[in-house]
Amino acid sequence: MSGNGEAGPADGAEHDAGEAGSGRGGSADSGEAGGGGRGGSADPGELLGEVRAIRRRARLARHAYWFPLVLFGLLTCASVPFYLNQFPRGTATYSRPPGPAFLQSFYLGGVGPTSFRGTAYYWLGALLLGVAATVIWYRWRGNRVGLRTPARGYLITGLVIVALALLLPVIAQHVHGVRLFTPGVPADLVLRGTFPFVLIGVGLCFLAWAERSVGLAAIAAGYLALALVASLYDTENVFSNWFGVSLTPAASELPNVLLPGLVLLLSGAGAWVGQRHYRPPAEPASAAG
Repeated sequence: MSGNGEAGPADGAEHDAGEAGSGRGGSADSGEAGGGGRGGSADPGELLGEVRAIRRRARLARHAYWFPLVLFGLLTCASVPFYLNQFPRGTATYSRPPGPAFLQSFYLGGVGPTSFRGTAYYWLGALLLGVAATVIWYRWRGNRVGLRTPARGYLITGLVIVALALLLPVIAQHVHGVRLFTPGVPADLVLRGTFPFVLIGVGLCFLAWAERSVGLAAIAAGYLALALVASLYDTENVFSNWFGVSLTPAASELPNVLLPGLVLLLSGAGAWVGQRHYRPPAEPASAAG
């Protein structure tokens, strides 16, 4: 009896110690779990920075404006035969080729010493081709990389620009009785037949807005300024006055055409080099889980 009575308290003490130990172990486990939870929580600032970085990478991966720059540069260089002057220096002709007058708008090069070759017909087709090919390019690339540039607005803007270039001279003729120029528009802007470059520059400015691209905006602004210079000034004077190089009468208009075209081609080549390495950002692991 006495052995059983002494063993009882000892067993009870061991039982109590075991319960206390398991309690302490449970508390430790809980503390470790709590510490793990505190370590796993992300700082809101880090999350915001990660979101901004992903958004920036997505915007860069979406940029693909090298294609329209190269395309319009090639279309500009392809128009060189329309600007070869076949008349002696100091003379000009304003004859029009056969066809509807509204398709030969002076905003498309339908006036001046090169208008008889159908320059306006070329630029009408070239602008429509350039706008359509640019929209198709952005749709194709958007499907490929999974990030689309809103090209529908650029399509609408391009068609509106071409429509205004065709209709404004017709409206001016019917309303004001002016046959050649729209009132309020300086004649020098259209006499050299290079006003289509200004239209291309306006379209590129809108494309820069659609792409949210500072780089394309800078290129478009610089090109638009050069297009205005090419429409208002004979750039061959720069070669003769500064470098002592005199161009032949047949090639006197070429600097006004080739300089804007080369700017587009070089800008497009540089944009291609910078954009070919960008890829759309991968989905964050936390979002996937």
